[in-house]
Amino acid sequence: MGIFRNIKESLVHYTWDLAYFEYNSEIITHGVDFRKIHIVQNPYNKKWFADPFILRDTERELALLVEEFDSTVKRGRIALVVIDKTKDLIISCDIILDLPTHLSFPVIYRIDDKVIVHPENSASGASYMYEFDESLNKLDNPVKVLNEPITDAVIIRKEDEYKMFATRVPESNGCNLRMYVAKEFMGPYSAKDVEEYPHCRARMAGQFVTNNGKVIRPAQDCEGAYGKAVIFYDDHKELGEIRPSTYKYAGVHTFNKLNNTCIIDIKRFDYPLFVYLKDKIKGLIWAR
Repeated sequence: MGIFRNIKESLVHYTWDLAYFEYNSEIITHGVDFRKIHIVQNPYNKKWFADPFILRDTERELALLVEEFDSTVKRGRIALVVIDKTKDLIISCDIILDLPTHLSFPVIYRIDDKVIVHPENSASGASYMYEFDESLNKLDNPVKVLNEPITDAVIIRKEDEYKMFATRVPESNGCNLRMYVAKEFMGPYSAKDVEEYPHCRARMAGQFVTNNGKVIRPAQDCEGAYGKAVIFYDDHKELGEIRPSTYKYAGVHTFNKLNNTCIIDIKRFDYPLFVYLKDKIKGLIWAR
């Protein structure tokens, strides 16, 4: 039985690819053509990268903060990766935060000439912000902003206060989007409200985006499976989505942008045709 289980796990094994493309306002309503985006080559055999946020964007290079997952470590760490845009290739990876608990979703804020990073660390039971020390290439000076196990938190300033939106363990992929508020950016934050988004679309997929004068919330579609697509919301009105348009890819769960460059992560199976046919057969059986 162990051999068959190992074969099954190999056939449905997946990884995450990074991809970037130029921003235009129609992406919010019409998505992207996966045939026209830059899919980044990953030279590391035992690592994948997800939850990308753009740190720097130049003519030749794209620097990101990401979740790095090493199969030999078996937990997420926060890394700085640099992409050579002339080759669409990752050329460096430096771990900038490594804790005993899983880390992901390193949201970047630029506050008073400082780069503040707020990673997801719900496994620790609390939420911390860090200052990025570029000279030492690490995250330092942690500040606890909330003593709750929240996931994929994003902060926006509204009405003279800071509002932090996140889901909470054990309903990370559920329907309830929680709002926490604070007078200062670094907190402390306190719970204020809960909003419901049906079909498991509460979880944040990236930072808020301003599009045609509206503040848009990227959300993850987690109905039935984690990270199927990115859905764009104007309050509770669904505007559009980014969803894989080919069987080769099975999901997207992060969208971010800096200036006119967008970055996403794409779920890719090692044997996509097998998974595609398996799901089709499963759907036919359930439909009977």
